[in-house]
Amino acid sequence: MFEIGIVDRAYDLHRPRGCTVLTIEVEWWPGNEFGLWLPETVYMGEEIIWCNWGDDACQSWDRSGDTLRWRKSLAGFDLESTLEPDPAHSCIWFTHTFENTSDGVLAALNSQTCFHLVNAPQFISIRGERIWACLDGRWRTTDGVPRAESPDPRRVSFLREGIRTERTVVPSLGFPSATMPEQASHPAIIAEMFGGQGSVGIACRNYRSLFNNNDSILRCLHSGPFPIESLRPGEQAVQEAVLVFIEGDHEALVEHFEAIVPDGWAGPGN
Repeated sequence: MFEIGIVDRAYDLHRPRGCTVLTIEVEWWPGNEFGLWLPETVYMGEEIIWCNWGDDACQSWDRSGDTLRWRKSLAGFDLESTLEPDPAHSCIWFTHTFENTSDGVLAALNSQTCFHLVNAPQFISIRGERIWACLDGRWRTTDGVPRAESPDPRRVSFLREGIRTERTVVPSLGFPSATMPEQASHPAIIAEMFGGQGSVGIACRNYRSLFNNNDSILRCLHSGPFPIESLRPGEQAVQEAVLVFIEGDHEALVEHFEAIVPDGWAGPGN
């Protein structure tokens, strides 16, 4: 069902020096290639510990059967990222495992993963008219949110419900984008094919936010986790996520996601 490649590729404006992308092709949709930066960024608090736009952007992935694994030793901790295709459930699972190799407690370890649609032309949704998220408890497309109030209307994010109470657009000028007033009520953000004949989505356990970048280089989706609060010496912690691929509309994808993830990854602590 899945054909997964490992490619070092440059991206104009984003990664002109090149970085590693995992390419995903699905047998149902020839001519559509999805991309995954796994991870894109690794954080400790607000500090970027590793990113795929720096000097160390090319990853050496190990392939064992269908499983891909990348390991990296960083300052005070080791990171292992894995990708596990699951054709029986029409999905691909991925994880980031942090292990504290230091003598002290580490706080606020986190990762960011970027799922690209730019080379999947049947799924690109320029205005967000086929990008679906559950906002304020209702599934809707993101073209109806106040994108025009963002410094770059192509880039919008949604915080998980309950994180903040104010209903306002919060702009970010460093990377031109904005957090919209609507609250995310589900960990998945979904791109629907023309006519609802296919859908892809990304969702993470313990989700904190959803993000969509509709610029012409990436057309990407993010479901981002809360940071790992603390990690004692020798301890490990895992961040889990899934990519779902369905021959059907966003409702079919949500139904399938909730069947393969019974707790929905949406309750307290999930």
